[in-house]
Amino acid sequence: MSDRNINLCETKAEEQRYIISMLPSQLLIKGITEGKGLVKQITKGLSKIHRKRQDQVAGIFDNLATTQKKGSISGEDISLEKGELIDSPYESLLRAFGAESAKNLLEHTKIIDSCLNQKLDDQLIINFKTYLSNTFNYEDDTLNTDMPADEFYLHLVLSFIAHLDAQIHHAVYSEDIAPISLGWLFMQKLNPDKWQYDTKTKKYNLTNRNGSPFTCTSRSFIHLLLTVFYFQKHQKMPEGLYGIRKKINWKTDDKNGQLHSFLDMKSERDSKRNWISLEEFYWLLGTQDSAKDEPNDVLINWQKSFVKYLKTEDISELGGLPPSAEGIIWFIYAFFQNIYEQTDKYNKANKENSCVIYGDYYELWQSFTNFYEQHVDEQAKKERTEWPDYLKKQATPIAGS
Repeated sequence: MSDRNINLCETKAEEQRYIISMLPSQLLIKGITEGKGLVKQITKGLSKIHRKRQDQVAGIFDNLATTQKKGSISGEDISLEKGELIDSPYESLLRAFGAESAKNLLEHTKIIDSCLNQKLDDQLIINFKTYLSNTFNYEDDTLNTDMPADEFYLHLVLSFIAHLDAQIHHAVYSEDIAPISLGWLFMQKLNPDKWQYDTKTKKYNLTNRNGSPFTCTSRSFIHLLLTVFYFQKHQKMPEGLYGIRKKINWKTDDKNGQLHSFLDMKSERDSKRNWISLEEFYWLLGTQDSAKDEPNDVLINWQKSFVKYLKTEDISELGGLPPSAEGIIWFIYAFFQNIYEQTDKYNKANKENSCVIYGDYYELWQSFTNFYEQHVDEQAKKERTEWPDYLKKQATPIAGS
């Protein structure tokens, strides 16, 4: 996304609407090996000649969307009207991960896209607030017609991520494990092992000054993965993280012995080194794609649906992939890692030490989780195991705050 494109927006509200609309595409592109090159192509390498620019963008999409037949997407299929936004940015993301069958999540996503497809007004905010209240019993006085535009658009995307968070845990783990907020786990925040909340002064006090006072998004993501891998092998939760790597049946293709150095590097706090791409995530899971020349009917069908979607602009045409819980969990991580990177760059440039915490996120997640927990059998809830304390502590706001 280039500043030149952002500058097509007439107001700050329109600029924020553009940024939030582009976010799913931005994070997905960052998730692939060719991501940086594609971002450069689509932001800095485009021709000023309209027709040539259409052909360039078509070529980029053609390379992304087709492996069997080149030329499926042409310049005529690409619309580059001034300031134009993608019609269904969040629903297309949902369909990319095969999650469109989640009825309540899909409805919520369509409402978010609808809010992004029109200029902001009071009724838009009122309708969104009413929807969250009536459907998920979520109440928030700060969600009102007096709120700044950037806060409303941020609330939209936070509600989407929090709903993904609650729904994916419900779909994958609800029968076996009691829920925790993956988003709060991944979010950079005050490290609960180093801070306490004073209810009298209503302030946080730093109790341990060794190391950084904040959590690290990629490190928290790896801690979750290690815990899940351990649970899959032993059918019980680990008591701690010490020595856990040796107690896991790794499926990773690690012929060059890079696994442990990879995990060490990604656990560092330097945002230039610790981004975990979608492909690296699948490598850790041991589910990377088969040989490139081996036909994949599911992928081909999805690619055909993507081409048809571009040509018709009918979002219902996009689909065909099996549900990907792993992809959705990675996207939740990617959202918070993107914020971590921006904060890290700001801190280095300004010689500060800070983090960005979205307190509303946890309350949104609680409302969505309560909605889904209604559908879990009460006896099953009693028999579920709990995530280990070291994860629960990181996935919950500091007590008393």
